[in-house]
Amino acid sequence: MRYLTKYIKSISLVLILGFALPASSTSAQVITATIRGKISDSQGGGLPDAKISARRIDTNATSAIVAGSLGQYYLPSLPAGKYEVTVEASGFGTIKRSIELFVGSDLTIDFTLQVGTVETKVEVSGDISLLETTTAEVGQTLRKDQIDNLPTVNRDFSSLALLAPGVSPGVGGNGASLAINGQRGYQNNVYIDGSSNQWQYYGRQASTFSQDWIQEFQVMTNSYSAEFGTASGGILNVITRSGSNDWHARAYLFYRAKALDSPPFSGAFTDNDPSKPIFLTKDEVADYTQRRWGGYVGGPIIRDKLFFFAGYEDLDRGSSDQLAISDYWKGLGFKSVLPTKTTDHPFIIRGDYNVTSNNRLSVRYDRTIQKSIDEGGGNAPYTVESGRDTFGGPVWNVVANLTSTLNNTSFNEFRFGYMSNMPPIVCNLSGTGGIGNLELGPPGTFSEQLYPTLQTGCPIFTGTEGEQNLTLHDNYAFVRGHHQVKFGGELRRNTLNDNITNFHDGYWEFAQDLQFNLADRDSYPYVFIGNVGPGKFKAPIWNYDLFVQDTWQIRSGLTLNLGLRYDVDRSVTAGNQFIDAKNQAIIDQYGGAAPLQKTKVDYNNFSPRLGFAWTPTSDRKTTVRGAFGLFYDQNHGNFNAIYIINTLLSNGLNVVNCNSPITNPYWDPNDTATSRTTCRAWFAQNFPLFPDLSVISHPTQGIDTLDPGLQVPFTTQYTAGVSHEFIPGLVVSADFIHSRGSGLEFFDRNELLQPDGSVESIDPRFTTVSELRNTGYVHYTALQIDTQYRKKAANFGLAYTLSKTNSDLVSGSVFGSNPTNPFNLSQDIGPDDTDQRHNLVFNGAYDFPLGFQLSGIAVFRSARPWSVTTNENPTDAAFPDRPAPKNSRRGDTQKTVDFRIGKTFRFKERFQASVFWEMYNAFNWTSYTTYDTLLESTTFGLPNAAADPRRQQLGLRFDF
Repeated sequence: MRYLTKYIKSISLVLILGFALPASSTSAQVITATIRGKISDSQGGGLPDAKISARRIDTNATSAIVAGSLGQYYLPSLPAGKYEVTVEASGFGTIKRSIELFVGSDLTIDFTLQVGTVETKVEVSGDISLLETTTAEVGQTLRKDQIDNLPTVNRDFSSLALLAPGVSPGVGGNGASLAINGQRGYQNNVYIDGSSNQWQYYGRQASTFSQDWIQEFQVMTNSYSAEFGTASGGILNVITRSGSNDWHARAYLFYRAKALDSPPFSGAFTDNDPSKPIFLTKDEVADYTQRRWGGYVGGPIIRDKLFFFAGYEDLDRGSSDQLAISDYWKGLGFKSVLPTKTTDHPFIIRGDYNVTSNNRLSVRYDRTIQKSIDEGGGNAPYTVESGRDTFGGPVWNVVANLTSTLNNTSFNEFRFGYMSNMPPIVCNLSGTGGIGNLELGPPGTFSEQLYPTLQTGCPIFTGTEGEQNLTLHDNYAFVRGHHQVKFGGELRRNTLNDNITNFHDGYWEFAQDLQFNLADRDSYPYVFIGNVGPGKFKAPIWNYDLFVQDTWQIRSGLTLNLGLRYDVDRSVTAGNQFIDAKNQAIIDQYGGAAPLQKTKVDYNNFSPRLGFAWTPTSDRKTTVRGAFGLFYDQNHGNFNAIYIINTLLSNGLNVVNCNSPITNPYWDPNDTATSRTTCRAWFAQNFPLFPDLSVISHPTQGIDTLDPGLQVPFTTQYTAGVSHEFIPGLVVSADFIHSRGSGLEFFDRNELLQPDGSVESIDPRFTTVSELRNTGYVHYTALQIDTQYRKKAANFGLAYTLSKTNSDLVSGSVFGSNPTNPFNLSQDIGPDDTDQRHNLVFNGAYDFPLGFQLSGIAVFRSARPWSVTTNENPTDAAFPDRPAPKNSRRGDTQKTVDFRIGKTFRFKERFQASVFWEMYNAFNWTSYTTYDTLLESTTFGLPNAAADPRRQQLGLRFDF
């Protein structure tokens, strides 16, 4: 596969250079749209020097060019909105046509002028097919009416991306994320007004943007242009609202309360009978309220010239988590229902300036102050109050875009972006986080303690995971014959700015649900991990990319999309500055050779993008398309942060597992039972503080490293599909999709397999030498069918995906995967965590007379898999086999119906008020989400959490 990839890269580079470096404008207008086509006379001959202009209705900004020698025109960089397009030529009549453009749209519109006619001919947008005929890209655009009218319980615009085929909820404990074509949520990217809003550390959206600030956005799932990069999954391409010549304002309020919701699943069953789920009573449910209010205002500062938009939102949500802790812990006084709280106070200010008729400038500033209070993390069903934390803090962005028309055939875009993100993690037990915990007591005072059905203590990872990102982007487009060419590049400075701990407070694991008691050996822990050393550092890294791409209109109805992207990701080198000092410290303490090597930059990240679009009929109602491409992710800062904290700045990361012959310092192969007992007794002497390492001679320290040749993960994507417009407004698409994710990260323990089946550390100075490598894969194959119907009073969409996803990864986490057996990776081959064979999603809205509206979303997804786990190791194997094949069990189907009923009251011409009643999971279906996977647990195989029951929300909105 690597040889084939290199061959394709070479061939594509030769092809692109042969076309005079053409570049695709297809969907490469990151925050704007394009119209193109031919201006002809009645005989079909091209009209050179015909003038075409597009006037944006709400700002009067006009873009105008002159057609080329073949009568062809190309008008890019048009902000989304409604336009009046005017076409005129000497000796011919004038045509005017009204159209609406959406973000990323690339419409082909041909005009025929009549000789000698002096009257103006007016045509309406209904005559124009909205079927794009020049792109092989697969995806969907969510428009302003959908964003305004569809029910979304958390008012999170990105959740509407789940309406697109191939998109499902993400996995891996990385917060709310999207699995696009089976890939990881952290492999996506989110562009807001052309600038990435990705939290590079975790690979997820960093800032809050109120749903009411969003004008529209694209969900690009496959075969997007080379201008989009640093994502091997999918792209969300979002534009915010802007001001205009007319004043617009909105005020809104959404309210939820405990009394409006159905009681949730308790996490338990009567007599452990799966047919007898226990639901909390109203009295058992913690008080719940959600109050979300906000508004925006936009208008002219200087008419036709300078405009502004400003918005603010305030969220205060009090909720609860229902824990699945066992009756044993409940009897000891641990609460099984815990209150949680979320607050958020985002605001936005945006200005748009028509500098001249050929230059437009937009500037946006936004700030988010979001906090998740008493969050439980990835083990929330078992995490009690003393094991929880508060997460979140200030994030702010500045983004500027300058779009210029240089002449009739040349265009330029310059973009600046800066983001500061400094969110702290504060532990409930200590009231602080990071190194601050260690100032309140000796190491272990606030240690995390994990039992089969309970977790307590400070999380292993607390403090501030900060970063600052600077982006400079420029691209230049021009027309040459039948080619519309675009090329450009981006320079990014990512700075990790961390003050964190990782295992510095200590981590203990127990085999049974028994509270520690020095007099009871069965209650002793069997796993300990502890880290010593500083946790504060700052590491700036420069990355860059170049792209070139072309829309080559070979002939009428046939377009090739040819592109090449080149990315240089140097973020893997963060930490290299500490390696020499760390190697010397190890040599001084233990002797021997230097164990660590500096990580090299991968300079081989060429991404060819090849596609075609063919309209076989003259009415342009059908498009046949196909594409191939390579899409590189970016390396995420969490890997380097772990490396720096656990190894480069650490004075000792101690890892002991009493059941392991490698890390148990008392291990005797001739008496394994005593080995375990002695080890656990040693733990108990100081618990919960760190064990006394001075009494043992066996090494207990491990180190984390990065493969010196660590590469950037990528996907190879193939697609073939067809779209047809059956009647005006009704488009049905079907696409075959195959996506092969390669080079995903996993940790290799780097141990040596002995003839007797035992293993030894590759370096006897350390118990483990865990190295991050690129070996994992995720393979996805699907048939995706999308139906869209758009008319004035009725809009609906129906997306169906039939898919299969396999992988060799244990986890979908951004923190990498740990193989079951590094000497036999085939043990982890099987259905991926995202494998969901059937996905059916419906959305629709209908406007009734008298201002009534009904809208809704219905979701039906088949069950996802889960794997059986065990704490037992009866053969004392270094890497015991799985108790059952990976993901051999299936969970529950996921189904829900959400709807909104609204009534709009109009006052005069420009004032209206709308009231909403929204119901989520209207039929109150119980859909279990997670299961007790531990074979030794008394509740093994039973669900321990479920999706939310029926919820209701009331809304009020004023528009001026």
